[in-house]
Amino acid sequence: MVALVVVVYANAILNGFVLDDRAIVLDHPLVRDGSLWRAFVSPYWPESIGGGQYRPLGILSFALDRALAGPSPMWYHAVNVGWHLAATLLLWRFAARYLAPAGASAAAAVFAVHPVHVEAVANVVGRLELMAAVFVLAGLIAHARRSWAAVPLFACACLSKEHAIVFLPLALASHLVLDDKPADAIRARWPLWIAYLAVAGTWLGAMLFATRNDPPVISAVFAGLGTGERLLTVLSIVPEYLRLLLLPIHLSADYEPGVLTSVTRVSTSVLLGVAVLVVWVWAAVRAWRSHRVASYALIFVPIALAPVSNVFFPTGIALAERTLYLPSVGVCLIAGWLFENVRQRHREAAVALGVSLLALGAVRTWTRTAVWHDSKTYALRLLEDHPESYRAHWVAGRVLRAAGNLDAARREYAIALRINPRDAAMTREALELGVQVSPE
Repeated sequence: MVALVVVVYANAILNGFVLDDRAIVLDHPLVRDGSLWRAFVSPYWPESIGGGQYRPLGILSFALDRALAGPSPMWYHAVNVGWHLAATLLLWRFAARYLAPAGASAAAAVFAVHPVHVEAVANVVGRLELMAAVFVLAGLIAHARRSWAAVPLFACACLSKEHAIVFLPLALASHLVLDDKPADAIRARWPLWIAYLAVAGTWLGAMLFATRNDPPVISAVFAGLGTGERLLTVLSIVPEYLRLLLLPIHLSADYEPGVLTSVTRVSTSVLLGVAVLVVWVWAAVRAWRSHRVASYALIFVPIALAPVSNVFFPTGIALAERTLYLPSVGVCLIAGWLFENVRQRHREAAVALGVSLLALGAVRTWTRTAVWHDSKTYALRLLEDHPESYRAHWVAGRVLRAAGNLDAARREYAIALRINPRDAAMTREALELGVQVSPE
């Protein structure tokens, strides 16, 4: 497993800093100056940028990297690969509690090479997804053993990235679905549950204090939508989640306006999203009768997706591949369970199919990793994949501005504004370059 991760992501170590890497890793005062204690009372984003969020352990991790290796990107990327390796090994340990060795190894192998993970691993600030997943998986393993180590692991998960709060429903679901006597299993861990709630309350209070001056950021896809329209748009995105988790051939670093669109009425994509959800729920319920591991794996995905799905509240992104890192654990468990069952009946066919799929995933991951080599490479690939994306033209404008090609930069900003004129940060940058901005 170690060799598989290292080989597949070897070229990621050659990547530089791209997009948010500079704002967080190179320019963030807390990372640059080493004011470590302030990370626990400050928002994740620098004051000059805004946007809130609370991820002090991520700041500490980058500050440690800076102290050890300075601004050299190679070290940061090597550390990211290390975090992904840790997550892969923990997934293997987690799966081994419920699957036979062959199934657990298959689940971990799929996780190691899954192409949807590239954005989280190959982009430095994607480390926060890796850290949260590592601590959540380690915490779930400790929780199953009734170990008090689960409490600090849960705290570290939440301090790495906000969505790690899903540890609580994931742990609860493990008892409700997998245990023959769930009430007894839950009662046997009541001191742990009290400690979890204390950690969650403390973390929530610290987050609210740190981000008190930062208004929430909402994805442009959901800007101006009412609750009903937002939920319709979320339903239209559900098939895209399924495609990325099961057939990640086409990948994109952007899913904002131009790539995804707001939905204000029932459409074909909405109906398809409803159908996917109905089938998913039906499969989870049906599997619970005789294949509880598969049922838990199916439930794992929507639970892990819930904080970033925009169902309960609008967030700063409509969809991002990096946010599928933890939810993909459920898909990998299903893959391991399927391999285990098919292998019992058709050993050679299962092995041949498994090796073929892993090889395809590894190749797709290897070829995708280089997209994050530098901002220019990233911008060119995004423009090639999605010329309809406003963010593609915005990033291209930034790259051209940094290169001193101001006329070309203005043209890109003008295109981005025509596609989506409601992004305040982009509008400010366009005005600084002298681009004429038409009022809406």
